[in-house]
Amino acid sequence: MRHNGSLLHAFISGVVLLAATVLSVGAARADDDSGLFGLYAGGSVGPSSERFRPDAYSLRAQNTGYQAEVGIRPIDLFAAELDYVNFGRAYGGVNYADTDGVGVSALGFLPIPLVDVYGRVGVTNLRTDVSSPYQPFHRSGADLSYGVGAGMHWGSLGARVEYQRFDLSIASTMSLTLFGVSWTFL
Repeated sequence: MRHNGSLLHAFISGVVLLAATVLSVGAARADDDSGLFGLYAGGSVGPSSERFRPDAYSLRAQNTGYQAEVGIRPIDLFAAELDYVNFGRAYGGVNYADTDGVGVSALGFLPIPLVDVYGRVGVTNLRTDVSSPYQPFHRSGADLSYGVGAGMHWGSLGARVEYQRFDLSIASTMSLTLFGVSWTFL
């Protein structure tokens, strides 16, 4: 597995920016005891599906992918998330591809008691490195991401299941089915 320092740097920078925003919003809402405000962090793992266009590369995979996220939920119906996602490695003969990325998403929640049902839409800067003895390839760019999910909370601990798709120009399928946990700090 490759190490991508620039994506890690972007993710850490985003976490710092999000933390600064949370602290400023938290200070402004210090007198609010509604309990709706929350900074959270979490991780998810599950099956990833990658299928690159056959006219580009005949690569496909059913792997285990993962996602790490930090977010802020200032009100019951909305949250914003910064995440790092990794799809694992797709193979096709002697070729293989590694895809990962950093993204930002808005989550909208339905007002249902006990269960958080939500939709997600965002932008993810996906990086794909294709290793091939014939034609190696590197692609990086911002791509639309969207999905649906559901979760529950027991105090600060939360669990969720989610399906996400990514519109990547060189792939016909890029998706994740994730099972994860989160912890709310505020």
